[in-house]
Amino acid sequence: MTIIQQQFFELLKSGLWGGAPDASLFVGEVDWPQLFQLARRQALPAIVLDGVRLLPEELRPPKALYLQWCAVMLHVEEQHELLNREIGNLYALLRAQGMEPVLAKGQGVAQCYRIPHHRQCGDIDLYLGRRFYEQANALLRPEATEEHEETFKHSCMHWHGVIVENHCILISLNRPSADRHMQRAIASWWNDGAPRCPKVKVGDTLVSVPPYSFNVAYVLTHATLHFLNEGIGLRQVCDWACLLQSPHTDEEKAEAARLLKSFGLEKSARLFGALLVNGLGLPRDVLPIPFGPKDEKKAGWLLDDIWSGGNFGRYDNRRKQRPKGYWSGKWYTLVRLLNRCIEMGALSPSEAFWYPIMVAKHSFQMQWKRLTHRSTN
Repeated sequence: MTIIQQQFFELLKSGLWGGAPDASLFVGEVDWPQLFQLARRQALPAIVLDGVRLLPEELRPPKALYLQWCAVMLHVEEQHELLNREIGNLYALLRAQGMEPVLAKGQGVAQCYRIPHHRQCGDIDLYLGRRFYEQANALLRPEATEEHEETFKHSCMHWHGVIVENHCILISLNRPSADRHMQRAIASWWNDGAPRCPKVKVGDTLVSVPPYSFNVAYVLTHATLHFLNEGIGLRQVCDWACLLQSPHTDEEKAEAARLLKSFGLEKSARLFGALLVNGLGLPRDVLPIPFGPKDEKKAGWLLDDIWSGGNFGRYDNRRKQRPKGYWSGKWYTLVRLLNRCIEMGALSPSEAFWYPIMVAKHSFQMQWKRLTHRSTN
């Protein structure tokens, strides 16, 4: 690791877990502007600042930069207040119609963090299954200001100043046999209108979230698929670390390992596990699947891509700009995904093989749905 990486990870570990950082790393010249930009690129500005605040005052950034960093943290906190408030409004709206959505990722996982409102938030993902999917869309549309192109898994709307993704399919794997295991795992706790799920408090609202064992496998699956598609940032890595640290039983950890193996993600779990232990200081004993020496070497390759690409690969200098035309944009996405899967497929070889095939299939299905919908209107 370079000195800037050592400093960054020291602050990140302190922000995540609360221990004081190694002050000796910050004696002398410190490139604080670069550390600040790195924290923003990885979508971790508030958590890294939590680590900065645990340094002795004389080793902290210059006042002007520190205040700028605090302003960014304040914005993160304000976004949490907005999302938590709108999650309450969404649950009130949907529950009034007999629906009980399951909150996926995002604000649900944030509750596993030491300081939940310092996790940089994004959109709101709700799972309602196929039965309530169209009904929920109809309820949201009157107050939506924008609606994105529908995918085979979800709709996406701007609603009350936040982005809401309403899922008819929570997640799918690309290898058909693995996806059958995934959908059976979801069916084991999903029940239309009354999911068998734990509840956590988000803001002032008690919401349903996936069970621990499934959630561990689900969050890693989501990170792996995004890694194969476009890349991920350290925020997704921190999500899995904090979720693994949340209260659970030995039986739940064993079930999470079983699910990951059935999804074909054992290798991904080992590589991410090595990254969590060596990079974030996570205790080995919380990992569902242990890693070995060979995995530690490959985890360095994983970290290099995450470090250079930043949040969802947006800072990868190798990425070309997507063409503006509709079909040229679709072709660009497919070619980029194919190249990415060839380059990064070692993380999950079976998913990398099937991913471009299934993307093409689902794209065709959605175009056919659009055409048939037009013809009937």
